[in-house]
Order: sequence, then C-alpha cells, then structure tokens
Amino acid sequence: MRPSLGLLLFADYSLEELVGLARLCEDLGYRSFWYTDVRFGRECYVGLSAVALRTSRLRLGPGVSDPYTRHPAMTASAIATFDELSGGRAMLGLGVGGQGFRELGIERRLPVAALRETVEVVRALLGGETVNLQGKVISLTDGRLTFQAGRANIPIYFATHGAQVSKLAGRIADGVLVANTLHPQMLEFYLDRIREGRAQANRESDAFDLGLRVEVCISNDGEAAFSVMRRRMASRLMGQYPHWAYLDEMDVSVPEPFVSIASTKDLRRVDEAAALMPPEIVEHTVLAGNSEHVAERLATVLRPEIASITIRPHCVPGESVGAVVRTFAEIVMPRAVQLSKSRSQ
Repeated sequence: MRPSLGLLLFADYSLEELVGLARLCEDLGYRSFWYTDVRFGRECYVGLSAVALRTSRLRLGPGVSDPYTRHPAMTASAIATFDELSGGRAMLGLGVGGQGFRELGIERRLPVAALRETVEVVRALLGGETVNLQGKVISLTDGRLTFQAGRANIPIYFATHGAQVSKLAGRIADGVLVANTLHPQMLEFYLDRIREGRAQANRESDAFDLGLRVEVCISNDGEAAFSVMRRRMASRLMGQYPHWAYLDEMDVSVPEPFVSIASTKDLRRVDEAAALMPPEIVEHTVLAGNSEHVAERLATVLRPEIASITIRPHCVPGESVGAVVRTFAEIVMPRAVQLSKSRSQ
C-alpha cells in the first residue's frame, strides 16, 4: 500500500503563499496539511483558517501545539472551533515544543506527563465534560467548554523522536509522526516503543495512523540540496542542545568543536557549525539530493505499517518550495514505493 502524503509548513510564509501551497498540495493529492504552532511566528489558527476557507479536502491541524505555551483547555477550545470552521477536517498535533520557551520564561517540565494530561483534558472537554485536574503539570478547575464541540473524537497525533513519547503515543494517541528518522535501526527502535505502548493499552486492534515526518530538499543540483539540509540540521541541533539522545540510536556523534559552538546557541555561527556536521547525520535524519537519491533513501525506511509520509519542504536558493512539493508527490514517492517493493521480493 502506498502511504498517504502530508505537508508541514513553518509559520514563515505569508498568508498568500501559505494558501497557495496548500491548494497545490490538495491538487497533488496530499491528504494532510500541518502548520507549525510556534511563538513569535504567524499565528497558527489564523493561518489554518485561511487554508480551510480555500480548500475542501485536506485534513488540517497544528503541527504541533505544546502543553506549555497553550493551556490544554485553550487548545481544546481552539481545535473545536477550527473543526467547526473547516467542516470537520481538523486534527490536533501535539509535541513537547521548545521554540520561544526561553524568551517566555517557560520551563519544559515532565514532558511525558504533560502530554498525557493534555490528551486527558482535551478529550474530556471535547466530550462535553466538566474537568477537574490537579496533575503533575496541568491544572484545571471546573473547566467546561461553553459550546458543544462538533466532534468529540477529533484525532490526536504526537510528533516525536523520543522513546518515551513514542510509547505514550501507542498508548493514548490516534496517530504518531516519527520525526526525522531515516536510519532503519533507529526507526525500528521507535516502532517497537509504539507497539509496546499499544500492547500495554490493549490497543493492537484499534485504528492507528503510523507516519513519518521528514524534512526534505530536492534539486537536480544534489550537492546544493545537501548543503541546504546540512545547514538546516546544524541549526536544529544547536537549538536542541544538549538533548541529542536520538543521535546515540544512530551510532553517530558530533565532534567537540561542533559541541562547543552548539553550546552557545548562537545561530550567527550556524554556517561554521554546518561545516563541522558529519554528513551521515544529514543522511540519517533528512532527505537531501536529486529525486532519485531521495527516493532511494526513503525506500530504506518504508514499511507496510507506515500509513503516511509528511514532509517539511526546503528549497535550494533560486528554486521553489512548490517544486519540491510537486516533485515529491509525482516522482519521489512513486519511485520510493517501487524500490521498496522490489527490495522486499
């Protein structure tokens, strides 16, 4: 079975560009559209609403909201209202977040408990319940929506590359987007955690959307595409410092000079850091190169149980994100499925 396609866009596009890319995505047969919910960027639900009013089939949601910068009660209210606006097309992406936390003075405490309590609150409120919770992270007293949500079962997805959150997703979520994991052994590690969680909750027979979420840059100039993603990964690792446990699962590490730069979190030094980035980290976490190379890399991690592939597109300077979105749907995905099938025979 060919996985369905999803698109994730960061909140740095104008609303006009955002809507244009969403319409292209729908025309190309993508099923899902995610829009980042980040501090100091364009407001997530305004962008999603603009897209909802100009599309008719895409499933739409924040990719992802966190338990800290939006109280789960506010998230429940927002997603229920958006579901009404979009005609029942909403889905809720949750993750532990991180961007903007330092500026807001927010501490990311007990992320697994925070996500578990968020799902509990959101589902109860969408179901019309009055909620009283004094949790490890989330508190709510006599909380109740003042309107009836159109759907009590708006699907909830986790986005993660963490072992414990993957396990929690298997226990309580409707789906998961395993983030930036293109190393087969690393992927199996996370899939095992998801299966473990589903087994513990006796959910093996329940419907569950298992997906991959990966950043991608495709160009005929494969070296230029790789350079774009090498810089992107350097920036990402600097932002995550020192939380790099997932690199251990890939049996890769960064050199000490990179660590020294990352510890400063000074993004003005990202080009310097990128030059020190081991190329295998790029290959194991993101897709970069010409369409054939990208298809070959993607084919190595396709599995029958993977139901969706969601991409966050990047482009080489002078080229367009729209071209990457189109190339992935029309060339890369069919070729990756073909390669995967031939290898399994």
